[in-house]
Amino acid sequence: MDGSWDQLMRLLSNRGLEWLRQRIMALPDPCPLDHPDIGALALVGQIAPVLSGLRGRISPIEVIVLRRLTPDLVRQGALRVLDGARDDALVRLTLAGGLVAQTDPLWQLACEALADDPALPLPHRLALSDDPVLLAEAEAALTTLPTSITPDHVAQVAQLLMQLYHHGARRPRLSHPRAYTLIFDHLRMLATWAQGAGCTGSVARIAFCLRLLDDDHPVADMLSDLIQVQRPDGSFPVRLGFATADQTFADAVQPTVHVAMALHMAAWKRWRGPAPVWLQPHPVQATARQLADRIAAMDIPKAQALHAATSLTRATGENWFARLSPARQAVSDDLTRLGRICFRDAVAARHLRAWLGLTRHGDRPSGLDGPEAAWLIGRIVAIATPLPDAVMRLWDRAALAGDVAAFTDCARIAQHHADGPASPAVRAMTRRLCVEALTQDAPLPRMLDSLDRLTLLSRLFEPEAKEVAAA
Repeated sequence: MDGSWDQLMRLLSNRGLEWLRQRIMALPDPCPLDHPDIGALALVGQIAPVLSGLRGRISPIEVIVLRRLTPDLVRQGALRVLDGARDDALVRLTLAGGLVAQTDPLWQLACEALADDPALPLPHRLALSDDPVLLAEAEAALTTLPTSITPDHVAQVAQLLMQLYHHGARRPRLSHPRAYTLIFDHLRMLATWAQGAGCTGSVARIAFCLRLLDDDHPVADMLSDLIQVQRPDGSFPVRLGFATADQTFADAVQPTVHVAMALHMAAWKRWRGPAPVWLQPHPVQATARQLADRIAAMDIPKAQALHAATSLTRATGENWFARLSPARQAVSDDLTRLGRICFRDAVAARHLRAWLGLTRHGDRPSGLDGPEAAWLIGRIVAIATPLPDAVMRLWDRAALAGDVAAFTDCARIAQHHADGPASPAVRAMTRRLCVEALTQDAPLPRMLDSLDRLTLLSRLFEPEAKEVAAA
């Protein structure tokens, strides 16, 4: 019986996937960002890797999604998200963008912007961040029984649990073993409501989630309610009930993809593919690297070769002095600026020191220039205590005002103190500077200044990126 049941689940699931395939292939190629079915395409893009993980091999629907979900489409959507757009289709497009744009810094920046947005639904933020605060909020929501049940509540609970479990690839570590029991009781309450309310998506979501908690939990009655309402075209309706009319992509995509997930979980029973890699991008470092590549491809005049070699060495970790052959002498003001660029980067400082033949002798400048000059010539430098609150307030004020010069000065001061978390305003300003560097053309001096600023911010906010690059 189990074999016949599994075969039936796979057959019905494949019929649903075929309906999705036909609707996706009917979209224009290339598909414009403002197409009304972008949200539906993005939703299928979100669940395609889940179906692949349950199958243990790439799902046919993932191959089809890649015909229309392109890196350029995701990049266009990311730019709008970074510009403040938060409509559901663009958010879903960003969530699905990892299929094709995982290394694109614009997509990574858009993910960070969404994760930082407290107005965004918790399941979406949880899909983009492993912040312990968000994990605690998710557990609290899952273990609290509702006073009233609505389809939106069911959807939120199911999505939170799916994200905590990575759709079956991992088991979360909750604060207390009893939390699993509370969540299970919550799901059974929702299952009773969903079947009584006749909501297809709710029944499918809860069936999937019950199997996440218990591989052997009996969900045959819930699946029976689902499979008998499949339309002749292969889609599933929003409400449980018999009908034969064909449905549009936008109308039936949600219930169809959720039922497909439930049928996959019933047929394959557990996650069989590799565990997904948690999103840990380094968008500032990636932006700096792209800008460095653009500068490296330019014809660099001799007068700017020393600055360019220092900046490129700092950004890439490679020795650009031998490649550009800049002058082996620098006046005091230039040396101060170059020392500022190299501060707290041992590789760039060592290459510049060797190229200019600098020694440890000489007077130490005052102010911030002193530790930077000492670092450049190889002396011991002490990093101060955490950044003073007064400087942090000035940094926030500069970020909110869009004052690039003051913002950069505060970042330079922060580099002389122990590393700490950035405020939301500072992170938002950093993203704006990254977008500007990626999308705007500028003369070489401005590009070098932008590169120096980005490598400074990368050192402050993404120090692990340098460690990975060195490894």
